[in-house]
Amino acid sequence: MENILEEQYKTRLYSLHKKNTITSEQLNHFLQRGLQIINTRDQFHLDSVSRILPYIVVGASKSYINKLNIPYQSTSYVAAETYPESGRYIYKIPGIKGGGVRQLTGGKRKFGDNLYASTHKILMGYKAILFSINNLIENREQTMEWTFYANYLQPSFPELYEDLCKLNDVYKKQISSQYFIVVARNSKSFQRSGIIELYLKNQITIFNQSARKIIFLTDQTGYDYCSKVIKETENIIYVTTGDKFNIRNGLSYLKKKYNINLILNDGGRIMSNGFKESGVIGEERITLEPYPGKEFLDFNNNDFLLEDYTLGIKGSGLDGSELNGALMVSSIKIKDERANVYVYPLDDKELIIE
Repeated sequence: MENILEEQYKTRLYSLHKKNTITSEQLNHFLQRGLQIINTRDQFHLDSVSRILPYIVVGASKSYINKLNIPYQSTSYVAAETYPESGRYIYKIPGIKGGGVRQLTGGKRKFGDNLYASTHKILMGYKAILFSINNLIENREQTMEWTFYANYLQPSFPELYEDLCKLNDVYKKQISSQYFIVVARNSKSFQRSGIIELYLKNQITIFNQSARKIIFLTDQTGYDYCSKVIKETENIIYVTTGDKFNIRNGLSYLKKKYNINLILNDGGRIMSNGFKESGVIGEERITLEPYPGKEFLDFNNNDFLLEDYTLGIKGSGLDGSELNGALMVSSIKIKDERANVYVYPLDDKELIIE
């Protein structure tokens, strides 16, 4: 199956190039980059998971990821269609806590997204999970781990939960250290977030765990401000990128110093867009949800809000898929949901270690 999927992907790339949909440079990049096809039954014996997700695709081969001078990053979202058959998907409802995920998914956490997000956090985030300081504070009561999603599955689908635990155990055995990476560009980012006050009140969950070390990625002003209170220890680390914040320098240091070659970027849409503009995000995994109904989602034809919170519009991708500038490499239907993987071109000239 893996070989068939890879050959189908290559054939599709050549077809897109022949139609002048992608450039020769993009064709060569995606061919060189390759794929990883994870067979959930044959590789991990996940019988329950494999009935729903027979394979999981990563948008770059292991050899390509190892050649990068920064960690390979993937993001994850759930998005709902704004109207039936509209082809426009939004990732957030303004003014609702947590972006209104329950409303986007019809008033409850959806089965497909919980399963897909769980596997994604295990496979892409077993080494490191990155988020913005604002996202950390907004979700300060969460563990930020895969179990947040999997716990919704456990009561009704215990066999799926057991498979996810098995998968997590396999990946944890491959590493010596795990990390949470918190991006705070400078001292103002720390100040605006209110992290010090919440830390002193012991209201941030990730500081009460020992499984992962916490790395603050910031500039010199951020270090000078925050480290006075949140002291640097064996489990709390500061990585400064210089007098001014430089994300590529920071990521390069994380790979060299801490051997972090893979990161799940869970930083929120604004930060993820900034990372994409800097050319340091490789892929996105998105669960596309059908229109949840007017009782959950009604913009009253407010095109301004629609534009602000749109994740993607069908037809805007390199191959006509939903994400601007991206190519869809995998799509699996889970009841009325779709679990999709999209890849963004990376700059091989700057990111590949010679």
